[in-house]
Amino acid sequence: MDFNTRYAKLNDNQRQAVDYIHGSLLVIAGPGTGKTELLSMRTAQILKQTDTLPNSILCLTFTESGATNMRQRLRQIIGEDAYKIAIHTFHSFGTEIINQHREYFFRGADAQPVDELTQYQIISGILEGLDWRNPLSAKNNGEFVYIKELIRIISEFKQSGLTPSELRAIIEDNQSTIAEIAPDIQQVFSAKISKKTIEMFAPIAEKIANLAAKNPDKKNSKLPASITPYANVLALSIVHATQEAIDENSTKPLTAWKNKWCEKNANGEFVLKDFTAAEKLSAAIDVYEKYVNILSERSLFDYDDMILSVIQACESHPELRANLQEQFQFIMVDEFQDTNLAQLRLLFNLTSENDDNPNIMAVGDDDQAIFSFQGADVGNIQRFRQHYHDPKIIALTDNYRSAENILSSARDVITQGADRLENTIDGLSKRLTAHANSEGSKVEIQEFSSVSEERAGIAKQIAELIKNGEKPENITIIARHHKELIEILPHLYKENLFVNYERHDDILEQDIIQILDKLARTVVAISQNNLDVANSLLPEITAHPAFGFSALDIWKLSLQAYKNRQLWLESMLANSVFKEFAEWLLERAKDVPNLPLEEQLDNLLGLTNDESDNLQVNSLANFYFSPEKLDKNPEAYLTILESLRTLRQKLRDRITDKNPTLEDFLEFIDLHISTKTRLTQIRTHASSLSGAINLMTAHKSKGLEFPHVFVIGAIDSAWGEKVRSRSRAIRYPANLQLQPAGATYDERLRLFFVAMTRAKTTLTMTYSQTNDSGSDTIIASFLTNCTPTVIPTSDDPAEQIELAETDWTTRLTSPIVPELKDLLAPALETYKLSATHLNNFLDVSRGGPQNFLLNNLLHFPSAKNSAAAYGTAIHSSLQQAHCSFSADHQLPSTEQILQFFQKSLESQHLPADDFQLYLDKGKSALTAFLNAKSSDFHDTDLAELDFSNQGVIIDNARLTGKLDVVDIDKQNKTIFVTDYKTGKPAHSWKGSADYEKIKLHKYRQQLMFYQLLVEHSRDYGNFTFTGGRLQFVEPDMKTGDILSLEDTFSREELSEFAQLIEIIWRKITTLDLPDISDYSADYKGMLQFEKDLLAGEI
Repeated sequence: MDFNTRYAKLNDNQRQAVDYIHGSLLVIAGPGTGKTELLSMRTAQILKQTDTLPNSILCLTFTESGATNMRQRLRQIIGEDAYKIAIHTFHSFGTEIINQHREYFFRGADAQPVDELTQYQIISGILEGLDWRNPLSAKNNGEFVYIKELIRIISEFKQSGLTPSELRAIIEDNQSTIAEIAPDIQQVFSAKISKKTIEMFAPIAEKIANLAAKNPDKKNSKLPASITPYANVLALSIVHATQEAIDENSTKPLTAWKNKWCEKNANGEFVLKDFTAAEKLSAAIDVYEKYVNILSERSLFDYDDMILSVIQACESHPELRANLQEQFQFIMVDEFQDTNLAQLRLLFNLTSENDDNPNIMAVGDDDQAIFSFQGADVGNIQRFRQHYHDPKIIALTDNYRSAENILSSARDVITQGADRLENTIDGLSKRLTAHANSEGSKVEIQEFSSVSEERAGIAKQIAELIKNGEKPENITIIARHHKELIEILPHLYKENLFVNYERHDDILEQDIIQILDKLARTVVAISQNNLDVANSLLPEITAHPAFGFSALDIWKLSLQAYKNRQLWLESMLANSVFKEFAEWLLERAKDVPNLPLEEQLDNLLGLTNDESDNLQVNSLANFYFSPEKLDKNPEAYLTILESLRTLRQKLRDRITDKNPTLEDFLEFIDLHISTKTRLTQIRTHASSLSGAINLMTAHKSKGLEFPHVFVIGAIDSAWGEKVRSRSRAIRYPANLQLQPAGATYDERLRLFFVAMTRAKTTLTMTYSQTNDSGSDTIIASFLTNCTPTVIPTSDDPAEQIELAETDWTTRLTSPIVPELKDLLAPALETYKLSATHLNNFLDVSRGGPQNFLLNNLLHFPSAKNSAAAYGTAIHSSLQQAHCSFSADHQLPSTEQILQFFQKSLESQHLPADDFQLYLDKGKSALTAFLNAKSSDFHDTDLAELDFSNQGVIIDNARLTGKLDVVDIDKQNKTIFVTDYKTGKPAHSWKGSADYEKIKLHKYRQQLMFYQLLVEHSRDYGNFTFTGGRLQFVEPDMKTGDILSLEDTFSREELSEFAQLIEIIWRKITTLDLPDISDYSADYKGMLQFEKDLLAGEI
């Protein structure tokens, strides 16, 4: 549909919001009220009614899928311009600002992510250095009592966007207010509460208000914009309690206020809890400051730092803030109730303080605020109103998703919440009106006698629905916790149901990691001559099916060792069956002091083919990763592969300051076990998988809709007032509530409301009278007014036994083995094609599509080879040189750039011999290169320009890439791209040897790919691409010259290449990977493969 047709279909309120282009606007949009359509149509209207360029419109949302949906909708309305709109998640927007303005972020260019264990150790080190009188220095059984709470609190501090000095200013201001009012509080509550107390209590609010009014500028100037002065919060609470006491003619509201706000001190006097809590909180702020400084010193960052660093850059560099404000003329934020204080502060920075009514629209719904555990603050809706001086408010209440009875039931639940906008904004009604077809609709609450029967009953009902013709993908089970989804799996599998759900696996429980751990412990023990330790591990290792020894042979070996009073290793060396395996273990033990960790792991797994190693040993790689395993059970194959990949990445993140050893690997495993830190890998689910029912938590269901929804486990101890929440050892004051609000009854109400409103036609809520341990449970308190359908218990003992057996087979493997394309569906949904991936797909000399599948889609883990590590270090040092030039307007000295190189090469953890070889080689090459080419550096060059968030699409193919150096002339609107290459330089594009022809062909296609990236990008699509250059860093061996190759491409050539990209994209996303066995594994074969792809012959 075009714009006019869609515009005619909008309801009055949607149309009003679409037409309200200029000024600040708050849209309260309930579930199913057409938010995506509104945001898309308003964007189109801005382009239609103003001369604004598409890239001057910024749309912020919370999930990648939300951003994708919005772009797809926009494409239907405005065509290709949809890819020019800046549609981002907050995190990708932060990344993009850093990417485009590296001169403000250069100091952190080489920073590495910090892992949980390092975080734990840094904070532990800080606590070790505290004075014994510090309240946070307490220990229990040798462990710091507050360490886990501090990790949480530091994350909450960061999500608030507040610096240590700002936090201290808040505490100081709070304590000042409390000190002035403390005597009055003590006096009021010194006697028993009576009607007379009401008369004494009311004037305190007036006194506090007068204190705040005495010097408002001085008091509030110290506080960040997002923080309400403590005096205001305290005075308001006293006014409310007093008014309630007068209205009810009762002292109960005063008692409730006293219990919430006060506690007794050592003298038996009532004091404000926030006064006594300040000591620990102040100590936590000190720890936070030290932690931030240590991260900075070690060049480390964590996830929460992304937005913080952008805020700090905006507030430290007014010109950056002004440029961003100039760039984004219109801002729209979806799911605004899910913003945290740091994200809100970033938004405030994007709008000018001098503009009373900026063009910003926030779309949100306080009834769907469910992400407080990520720092989200529903109060931000009110802060938006205050900051933008009461913006226009429009409510969307026409629901196009759910049947009337579903909406009515959901409203009965949500209106039991206390803190709702509907109760605080005059004239606001959020009652939803149903426009969906109600035919066949049903809302039911089912009561089961036990949780086992609940699970089995749901599985049977779903099987019946499918038997009656319903598509499995239209059915969804929603639970409060992921654990409940795992527990229902055996019952679903028993009914032969195929499921689509997000897997959370602790890789330390995976078989391949456990056997790798035992092998590593064995070879380290042999290396250190701790043969008793090796002896204790060998029986379990030899029994592993990967090594192919029979039980009989192992028994014989055991008896032989016992009889001869030998160690198992000795007996194995003397036994023909086990001799080669024992010798292989001894070879691996020799590697322990000599090889880098990743190479040793590859050897233990059997991923390397060492010609010098003549031992014929069955390997773990052959056992777990044979082509037959991939064909027979791709799910098991992928799970094992992801476990190894996660392990390798976590090790890389963890050990950055030295060459890690096999002992470090074992310490890494032991630390996770001792600190009870899971090594979790998450395999996301597809948005929809044909033939599979959906399982998800209520949090994950946000923004989705399904014809049939089952909300399971609707008991009070999961959703209602009986939920147990741990009290906080370090508490926040009333005006700084940074802790997740998920522990509140209101947020659980909202979460259940979200779950209910996913349903279009039928909504079934279930609960059981007893849990797994047989204890009684009751229905969630907000559902007590509903009459449940009691599902009778079966009297058949055989059925009861079968039920119990099914319940005990938790984590049972699915009887339906999913196909590889189903397992890769989540990855393919967001997949973007890069030049490297394209070349890997086409290079038949290296395995072509099959190699692409293993390395680029399945991400087969392996150690980086030394030559590749060298290339990475050269690129990194040149990138830092460019960034430094942009920041300081002068090129660093050759000596500084060589230091960049050495530091980067050290982080690659090469063997000592290789390190020295490549260090000398790199220093020599860089010195020659800089002597010849330093005049080619410009402070306007952008290094490592990332196009992943530039919305580049050719036909349907989504493209991405990082460009080494981009020379941008903003005045003449031209772009020239340089790509650095290590390795043997070339004098021409021809090439002599076959491998060189392939390499240069790939390089040329890479430059063509970059031209298409630039021309189809959001921010540079209106620039002219003037050419590309391959810049070789190493001098020519004969002449010592620094060589480069340049080229430009005809439109005809680019058009044909774009066609090839689209064909390859289609092959990848449908997993239609061609068989290349008929092509010769050379340059000629590669050209023929490309030709056949273009001709549609393969």
